[in-house]
Amino acid sequence: MEEHDLLATSSTWAGDGAVGERISAVGRAGFAGLGLALDDLLEVRATLGFGVLRRMLDDAGVVWVQVGTLGHWWAADAEHDADRGVLLEAAATLRAGQVVVRADHSVPAAPLPVMAEAWDRLAVQAEGVGARLVLHPEPWSNLATVERASRFVAAGHPNGRLLLDAMHALRGGSTLGSIGQGVVPSTLAAVELSDGLLHTPNGMTLADESRNGRYLPGTGAWDLPGFIRTVRGLGFDEPWGVAVRTPALRAMPLAEALRVAAAATRAVLDAADAHGGTPAPAMPTSVAPTSAVDYDGPRTDTARGARRADPATSA
Repeated sequence: MEEHDLLATSSTWAGDGAVGERISAVGRAGFAGLGLALDDLLEVRATLGFGVLRRMLDDAGVVWVQVGTLGHWWAADAEHDADRGVLLEAAATLRAGQVVVRADHSVPAAPLPVMAEAWDRLAVQAEGVGARLVLHPEPWSNLATVERASRFVAAGHPNGRLLLDAMHALRGGSTLGSIGQGVVPSTLAAVELSDGLLHTPNGMTLADESRNGRYLPGTGAWDLPGFIRTVRGLGFDEPWGVAVRTPALRAMPLAEALRVAAAATRAVLDAADAHGGTPAPAMPTSVAPTSAVDYDGPRTDTARGARRADPATSA
């Protein structure tokens, strides 16, 4: 079977141990990449320094680095300016390939034209430190579907890209068919894998499930091999993000949980490599109808209207 590079998302390797010990555990488990959360970066900046952290990553064999996830990147105030500055500084020193941001969870949400202007500015800044700016859409945000988020990214600065999270894509109402047809291939830069139940458990919000119901790949109800083949069809290659977190995994020693997560993910990737036929997945393959959450209303953004009228980014 083909060897695959895996990236442990920041929550997958989160724990109470020292950052250096946890990074070493990531490397020993066979991961070639990891995501660094803003909280970890703030702690390291105030103590060890980013130069020491880069040496830790090198010693662990980590070659793929993400920093984020950053919220409220469109806000113009001292607190959010400082957070943006820390992420960009970390990206430059750590040679991170991606700066990850999320859309707006607020009600009412920030206007998309305001976010679009800020997106372009931040994409230029990320490019200046050698990183891509990557949007991680969530189903409870104002860019709730991966298809809509892809159109937003495609209409913006060419250094902007999209992160496609299997859980968020499914819970946002996407199907394998709608992902394959609705995501602009040139926007896709990152993929995260986890498994889950067909429906969000009673008593859980989508955000709760995202924090506590991300099962090991291959142990849930989703057609992850089909999902993998779909994103490969869009041109995605490596690394494969591993985004797993459940109470059972958190109860394990971190080193063991990371080894289990890596082995489960590789097994699903091997299944996708070996499967040449048409799947019969639990995740539907038909094209999803346009839903209310994926509807793009009349555009009033004149500054970016010309680019949004491009056929590749229209609804």
